[in-house]
Amino acid sequence: MGFDPRRWQPSTHGNRVTSNLDTLLAENDALRREVRRLQQRLDALSQTHRHADGPSHGLTASQVEHWGVAMARHPHWEQLRISSPGGLRDLVDDLCRQGWNPTLSLEQELNRRSPGLGTELEAALRGPHSRVRWAVRAAFALYGPRAPEWLSETPLRVVEELRRRLEQRSRRRGTRTENHTHAGQQGRRRGGTRTTGGGSVDARTAALHLLGLEPGATAVAIKKAYRRLAKDHHPDLGGRAEAFHRLEAAYRLLTR
Repeated sequence: MGFDPRRWQPSTHGNRVTSNLDTLLAENDALRREVRRLQQRLDALSQTHRHADGPSHGLTASQVEHWGVAMARHPHWEQLRISSPGGLRDLVDDLCRQGWNPTLSLEQELNRRSPGLGTELEAALRGPHSRVRWAVRAAFALYGPRAPEWLSETPLRVVEELRRRLEQRSRRRGTRTENHTHAGQQGRRRGGTRTTGGGSVDARTAALHLLGLEPGATAVAIKKAYRRLAKDHHPDLGGRAEAFHRLEAAYRLLTR
């Protein structure tokens, strides 16, 4: 390819170009066309392979940040809390229990309804806990595969709806607390069994078992078990998000 017979100079020994110049140039053009054809074929195969892995929904960490900037314009954005009681994490759990298959995680259900969406969401939300990430996750729990449309077109309405749902949950929780307190007072008057630590004995026992502990475990043992299991189940370290959220809920129950 680097040899151009048009620039060849005969030596003093009288050698001559015996190849046909037009033939060489035609072969060179043919080789170039073949290279272009093979490159196009390779590009087509690569595109087919990408489609075989599942459709891309364009859900990235940058898109999540963009939604966060838009939602932060809501005047009450800072009032959205992450942790319980009455936070976005608990709201996500409630929404998934009410409107989704309870045997599947949010990401699994999203993948079932729109292949690849849950996987992209999980990857886009990796990182430290933040109001933006939990608000986006709550939006997907609320709107399902249509969440990107809501977040892109009406982000302030999304924030308002999340606030409304959180307020409803807070009122329901307040009512249950009052009923629980009243029932507890009646039970004590009648000599009934009293619950401990702000949760039922069964719930606390289940939480301890989730951490691999027995009833009566100390606060130090609970914290040590949580930290050990958190490393195994954290999504950033290859664990499942659903298992990590259950672990966090158990730890919050035992330490509040």
